[in-house]
Amino acid sequence: MSIFKCTLDIDAPASEVWRVLTTPELVKEWAAVYVEGLSIRTSWREGEPVTWRAGDGAIQACGKVAAFRPERLLRFDYDSGPRDEPRSFSETFEIEPSDHGSRLRLTTGPLAEGQADVMRSQARQAVAEIKSLAEESAQIHRLR
Repeated sequence: MSIFKCTLDIDAPASEVWRVLTTPELVKEWAAVYVEGLSIRTSWREGEPVTWRAGDGAIQACGKVAAFRPERLLRFDYDSGPRDEPRSFSETFEIEPSDHGSRLRLTTGPLAEGQADVMRSQARQAVAEIKSLAEESAQIHRLR
């Protein structure tokens, strides 16, 4: 089993990073690196369900919102995947202030080695997309 960690500095305040992580239209943009058309359905309340669906409606992952602390911490605990494949893992997004904005830390796992290799590449792309979306949004707000 493997745990994957990825950290990236983002030139945007925590509020913008948080918005990208929790606004369904923006989630759909960065989550497309996992599955095209991937969307999230949740109430964003701790203990409540979270479901990720592909564009064709197929369930990609189900679980619950394990932690929801605005502009600081978002954690999902998953208990099943596509076609009810048994797999339990967590995905944690931590945001902290940095010298030039925010630092985003993504931790995913534990995952089986083969699954970890695929997720590692996709997670790096997702975090890069989150960075891009947050920095673009922050720049627009600065110009206003």
